[in-house]
Amino acid sequence: MRVQNGTIWLDGALADWEEARLPLMSDALLRGLSVFDGLVARRQTDGSLALLGARRHLDRLSRSCQVLGLPLEGGVDGLLEGCRAAAEQEAAGFPDCDVYIRPMVVGAVLTPRARAASVTVAAFRQEPGAPAPVTLQTSAWRRPTDDTLPPALKVVGNYQLTRLARLEAKKAGYDDALVLNAAGRVAESAGAAVVLEHGGRLSSPPPWEGCLDSVTVALLAAIARAEGIEWAREPLLRTTVLGADGLALAGTLADVVPVSRLDHRDYDAPSPLLKHLGTLWNEASRGGRHAGLLETVAV
Repeated sequence: MRVQNGTIWLDGALADWEEARLPLMSDALLRGLSVFDGLVARRQTDGSLALLGARRHLDRLSRSCQVLGLPLEGGVDGLLEGCRAAAEQEAAGFPDCDVYIRPMVVGAVLTPRARAASVTVAAFRQEPGAPAPVTLQTSAWRRPTDDTLPPALKVVGNYQLTRLARLEAKKAGYDDALVLNAAGRVAESAGAAVVLEHGGRLSSPPPWEGCLDSVTVALLAAIARAEGIEWAREPLLRTTVLGADGLALAGTLADVVPVSRLDHRDYDAPSPLLKHLGTLWNEASRGGRHAGLLETVAV
């Protein structure tokens, strides 16, 4: 039997993975009713761990629960304590690691400690390192509109579209997919937000263009503005992206990942301003300059 790595916190306590068993007929399996988020505990220069933008991530998860009628037992504060506990346990004995954290509210009851929906946090150690450039293919699959399947909800069922887009892109020899919205404008990649450099400014699509309301983009934009760099949230045509000076993906797992090619277009990877942004992010996320803008919570 395959043994799951990582640490799990389940319904208020650290647990064994064997406890996290989904009932076969639950809404979590039958209808994809599980809300999740992802955040990172980054190792600071003083050796401590800090959760980046933790409350922003968990507030986003809470909003998805509210829309779907899924109770968040213990609330955001309880879930935050679960994230801290799981990260601390996973990092124990590994003084140089970062930790990726996946909180989830499951449309099923997994333990007697839950009443209507179980709350889980999984944590996994990560080795720090700079992301390598990636290639993108524009996908034939489109983001649905808010009145069809709201892209703003970070619910498991929403991620079949991006899975299809990524399968298609990888089959064609690309690393990831660029997904457009129903109007043919840029939404996001299959797994992260899109950031564009053009004419000495940065831009990314706003949430109403069919992308997730990215916490990483909000934090990056705060750093950029503190440096006097213009950052606009505006609709982006595919033509605009193909004509840009540089392109990157931004997300919890991604940080700032340079894009070296989109379809037939090659880019400098990274372009000058996006390289500077990546450096600023790495410095701030480790407790350096602009760290106060990242709304960190100590583990």
